[in-house]
Amino acid sequence: MNVKFSFDRVVVERRGLTLEDVYRTIKNLFTTHDFPCVSDRDALAFKDKGDGDDFAIMWDIILSLLRSEWFMDCAASCVWEDENGEEDILAQAGKA
Repeated sequence: MNVKFSFDRVVVERRGLTLEDVYRTIKNLFTTHDFPCVSDRDALAFKDKGDGDDFAIMWDIILSLLRSEWFMDCAASCVWEDENGEEDILAQAGKA
C-alpha cells in the first residue's frame, strides 16, 4: 500500500505557506508512525510497513487531512494504491 500527494504551489503560496511547509507537515504525520517516505520530489509518497494495522493508521492520517481546509484547498492529488489498484481520494471526497 502507498499513498501519493501532490500540491498546487500557487494555492499553497496564496495561503501564506511554502511547499516545504506542506511537505514537512505531512511527513511529520506519517513518520510519527514510522511510515517511510518513498518520494518527495514532484509527488510526496509514503509506503506501508507491512504491519497489520498499517491500513487503519494510514487512513486515519488521510481522513484527518481531508478534514482540514488547507489540505483540501492545496492538494492537487491524493492517490491510494494497493493490490486492488488506485483510488483517487480527492475525487471521492468531492474535490474533483
